[in-house]
Amino acid sequence: MALQKIVYQSSRESMRVRNFFHGVAFRLEAVLLSGYRKDERIIALIKRLKRERDMAVTAGEAYTVYSLAQTQRQVEGDMAEVGVYKGGTAKLICEAKGDIPLHLFDTFQGLPEPREADEGFFQPGWYTGKLEEVRAFLQGYENVFFYAGLFPETAAPVAEREFSFVHLDVDLHQSMADCLEFFHPRLVQGGVMLTHDYQMPGAREALRTYVERNKSIRMIELANSQCLVIKM
Repeated sequence: MALQKIVYQSSRESMRVRNFFHGVAFRLEAVLLSGYRKDERIIALIKRLKRERDMAVTAGEAYTVYSLAQTQRQVEGDMAEVGVYKGGTAKLICEAKGDIPLHLFDTFQGLPEPREADEGFFQPGWYTGKLEEVRAFLQGYENVFFYAGLFPETAAPVAEREFSFVHLDVDLHQSMADCLEFFHPRLVQGGVMLTHDYQMPGAREALRTYVERNKSIRMIELANSQCLVIKM
């Protein structure tokens, strides 16, 4: 707990410190991943994406994104990601999804204003990706659609769609709450949402509150910063 407190406090307001800890965790998990998993193509892709796109996930988390997208392609429904950043995890989903439609949502101007529930762990404007750079990065994959702006204000085009897999990497309490409210009713039975930043107080509170109010879903805490939400 003492080490966790030191990590959290030192990364509370510094993107540089936070990136350092992410880099250390990524390298350690990449070594373990290479020993446990034999899909060398995907492991090589994850390592390359970290170098090229500054993914804000660890190697193990990146593999979970890919693995779930690959599994859920067998389930009827579209896929979505909110919190695209520079497109690293979106590319992993593209590698796994086949021709299933993938809807990508991001402000492309960084995080909106954090609220009190986020306890000062984020600053507005962090994690800014550029739409045209991400679009070019994912060129060549079929059925990939982009929506720039603050979610759920940009969600109207997919309001009538159903989803088998949704990846949420939105960091903040209000953003997480809004995403859960929108996507949970639109998940097919057996559909899943993979959420990032569960270790952060705002995102964690939003998840726990939503799950407590909705008995048709189950939440599984994974061994890192991710949670798996399954619609029963």
